[in-house]
Amino acid sequence: MHIKPREVHNALVCWKKTPTCTMPLNSDISTALQLLEHIQHTINSSDDVKLQSQTTDDLNLLISVLENPIFRSIVTIQDSLTDLNQQLQDHPSILPVDFDIAPTGELVLNVPREPDLYYLHHGSQELDDQRVPQLSHSSSGDTNSPPQMHLVHSPDGTQPPITTSTYALEFQKAIEQSSHGRQILFIQLFKPENTSLGFSVVGLRSEDRGELGIFVQDIQIGGIAGRVAVHDPA
Repeated sequence: MHIKPREVHNALVCWKKTPTCTMPLNSDISTALQLLEHIQHTINSSDDVKLQSQTTDDLNLLISVLENPIFRSIVTIQDSLTDLNQQLQDHPSILPVDFDIAPTGELVLNVPREPDLYYLHHGSQELDDQRVPQLSHSSSGDTNSPPQMHLVHSPDGTQPPITTSTYALEFQKAIEQSSHGRQILFIQLFKPENTSLGFSVVGLRSEDRGELGIFVQDIQIGGIAGRVAVHDPA
């Protein structure tokens, strides 16, 4: 048995560059470390003293580098940056405040689950079909009284769709009351999987009037929301 250090290095480099390998770099290095340790054990178990003398120092150096905590931290950061780049491609609406790199080098994402359907009205405010409040009138039957609003929560923490027969009418009446006579536009945006709707929102609050609602802050050109035209069907 005869293994040259350069052959071991070239084999590891070729294995790392294999197109079918899609694992994180940290996992690749862990696998390479196991291969080196296996080679080292095989050589040390052989009776070839010359081979041992030619490879011991190189193998020990390679193994010590791959085991180095600083090196592994750098690799973890590299994996996090690669993951972040993929997340930004899948979700272009991610903002700098939505992610961070932990002291360990790991990527920390703080992005809420994007709903599949939005209702945009008033030209600015957005409501999620699965998050809009369910409205109900008082037991007195007075249809002129303002509707009472309450949210429905499912056991797993998500909010299920509201499918009551009177929901659409009550929801429209609530929107009309909130609009104070201003024009209302209902727009449905259907979001494909792993695709952003292409706009960001911001919540406004006044010390005198309290919560003012949620308003569209930016619409990305070419995004789903940005492609909506004036005469498109609602």
